[in-house]
Amino acid sequence: MINKNFKKILFSFALIMCNFLLLTCSNDNTSIIMVAASLNEVIQEEYEKSDNNDKFYISYGGSMSLARRVENNEKKIGAVILASNSSIEILINKALLKNSEISLFAKNSLVLATSNSSYTYETFIKDNKSDNEKKIIIADPEIAPAGSYSKQVLENIFHDIDNKIISSGDVSYVSSMLVSNDKYYGILYKTEAIKNNLFIIHEFPNTFHDDIEYKTGVLSQNNNTYINNFIDRLNSPTVKKKLSELGFEVQK
Repeated sequence: MINKNFKKILFSFALIMCNFLLLTCSNDNTSIIMVAASLNEVIQEEYEKSDNNDKFYISYGGSMSLARRVENNEKKIGAVILASNSSIEILINKALLKNSEISLFAKNSLVLATSNSSYTYETFIKDNKSDNEKKIIIADPEIAPAGSYSKQVLENIFHDIDNKIISSGDVSYVSSMLVSNDKYYGILYKTEAIKNNLFIIHEFPNTFHDDIEYKTGVLSQNNNTYINNFIDRLNSPTVKKKLSELGFEVQK
């Protein structure tokens, strides 16, 4: 027999799906904000506190894949918060986003992390110059900017270590793999490592990769004032304080 808690979960999920379907199918209003997966914690908290969260929906994922969804004429999308300039440029080049509607939201850094407390930066260098089976997990550059940044870092340190790299998913997938397997090293955002209580064994110089900048942008097609209001809300001191606590760099 299904227990009461499971029934509650099923009921809550059904409500969420109904809300999503109503938002995306019932009218011609834009109703979705696309958000980089690494911002999930802070954005979701603000979304749940919003009095008008029945007026729009948040979709999380890798920034490059989100940008391509917007590019491919998903008319319900009203705004984006993405984690790379290249994903923002896709939308600018398609005239879906104007420079005047783009704002810097936060910055991040890239770290080497693991769930194995015995690993160090020195063991990382040694292991990746040897023929052992220890691997480095990074996000997939095709869907997530974190993967592209990670490749840039590795190219600054090693030559020809493709056989050591596991490239898959977005930065959330990388952190989940590290949490579940202490044999791996991983390169991911500092904030993601902090959130998942991983051991940070090295923070890479920002000269090793492109700037990791999160930018907000309200699309030219947006016709939902609740989306505008929510994006404006993200500039509040409360949100900036939360971002700082999570390890992001924000403008004061």
